[in-house]
Amino acid sequence: MRTIDWIVFALFLAYVVWDGVRRRDAADSLEGYFAGGRRIPWWAAGLSIMATQASAITIIGTTGQGHEYGMDFVQTYFGLPFAMVLLCIFLVPLYRSRAILTPYEYLEGRFGPVTRTLASLLFLGSRCLALGVVIYAPSVALSAMIGLQTWESVVVIGTLTTLYTVVGGVSAVIWTDVKQMTVIVLGLLLILCVLLRDLLPVFSFGQLLDLAGAAGKLNALEVEPAHTGLWPRLADAAADGGTPSFWEEKYNVWSGLFGGLFLHLSYFGCDHSQAQRLLTSKDAQQSRLSLLMSAFAKVPMQVLVLLIGVLMWLFYTVHGQPLLYKTTHVERAATAEMQPQVAVLEQRFAAALRERTAQMQRLATIADGPESDPAALRDYQASVRAVIAIRREARTLVGGQVDGDGRPKDDEDTNDIFCRFVLDQMPPVVLGLIIAAIFAAAMSSIDSVLNALSGATVVDIYRRWLRPQCSEAHAVRVGKLLTLVWGVVATGMALFFAGGGSVVEQINKFGSFFYGSLLGIFALALFVPRAGAVAGALGLCGGMTAVLAVHWTLRVEFLWYNVVGCVGVLAVGGLVALVERRRTR
Repeated sequence: MRTIDWIVFALFLAYVVWDGVRRRDAADSLEGYFAGGRRIPWWAAGLSIMATQASAITIIGTTGQGHEYGMDFVQTYFGLPFAMVLLCIFLVPLYRSRAILTPYEYLEGRFGPVTRTLASLLFLGSRCLALGVVIYAPSVALSAMIGLQTWESVVVIGTLTTLYTVVGGVSAVIWTDVKQMTVIVLGLLLILCVLLRDLLPVFSFGQLLDLAGAAGKLNALEVEPAHTGLWPRLADAAADGGTPSFWEEKYNVWSGLFGGLFLHLSYFGCDHSQAQRLLTSKDAQQSRLSLLMSAFAKVPMQVLVLLIGVLMWLFYTVHGQPLLYKTTHVERAATAEMQPQVAVLEQRFAAALRERTAQMQRLATIADGPESDPAALRDYQASVRAVIAIRREARTLVGGQVDGDGRPKDDEDTNDIFCRFVLDQMPPVVLGLIIAAIFAAAMSSIDSVLNALSGATVVDIYRRWLRPQCSEAHAVRVGKLLTLVWGVVATGMALFFAGGGSVVEQINKFGSFFYGSLLGIFALALFVPRAGAVAGALGLCGGMTAVLAVHWTLRVEFLWYNVVGCVGVLAVGGLVALVERRRTR
């Protein structure tokens, strides 16, 4: 980075930490530290909801997802608007009818302390695991961009975010999120402008869309399982057992509408890191507005981020694509041991790139669109597949990873594509702002989760079981100490979970194991009025058992785990409630 980029980056970090720390006066009580004194405006809470979910994963992982696999990931958000409307109807009035600090407090009045504690522990476990990935993602970017080791980057991000979260509480979290969201959107728009500046002189916007669509990159509406085998993951599924089925394909309209609906219902309504925002506004109407703001702004934002990834693919298709993106891959490829094999791959790759460019130019000259010349379309898609195959072969060669059977496996570089593009193509000042946006995204997710983890630990565990008679001042001090402890734990988890594929998929996979069961217990409370304490506790355990059983025995993609968990809780809890009712007759 240039000196001016360092200055922009450092000024942003200093401002964020100062802005968070200066709000310490609002964090002198439990309501102030964990609920912002119930005085947060709806628009600030709404931006904070978006910023918390956006994270560095959205910038790094989702752009890489768009580059590699196209727009299919946006289908996971098709259920989001419906989820937000349902939350506004059912859960917001429930939460705002009483002065609770976590959603799990409500469960004690409905099912007793055991179910409340189990639900809180599920949240604590799932969020702690996911937070490691949230910290790891921007750490990879920082290490690649400014030369730090990944573990050093993890420590920097974890330390700075923990500092202002400990001091300022949820008010610091929300108001820094507002600024961070602004920087995130500005950074994304700047990248979009740079991409269009470089691509539009070569092809018109309509031609770019035709070329991306012909390559399978505009696959935002997959009603049936794909049959083309164009992408590696679909080809892998076909190799393992034929064409991927309805349940086995990761992203389609149905998994997005149903699996995504359950995921978003549970994440925004039952995960305390998001539901906490619903408790910070002054009344239920303000909480509804904050949810609806996120509902109808998040999907367009995800489309923008994925489109940027697709445009990055087009940029590299037009201007020449690297064989390897990941820094460790490039370094290993340069070793004497690898050079002979890599040199052969590079020759094949250069030939494949020339063929793809020729087929792209041929396709772009077809006035009536790619579909009017099936032969040209097939040749273009074959050239795209050839480039994908050679890149996978190169990653497998230098990655050195093996699967459970000891065979070499592809070491994905999805999370490194964005970093490579930004470092190579962004002009001065803009580069510093983009890196600041990555850190803004990281901090806006980490700070929210740290405060939520501390809040659930203090309210649902410490004050409920260990020191129920402690003073409020004592509870606030414990809350600040626990925020620090969770910051240390999360930083350690980030080091443990380094690597492992697309971070945007990792975060949803972690959540999907737990979220369906959390949603199910609230659905049981709302819709099965005769369910008591035993039904609640056994239902929650039944939901988690159902998810694990499906995970270990069936080939079902992770979005459906949310449905399985919720249905499992309702089935077990409802059955227990029915048995109890018959016994009392």
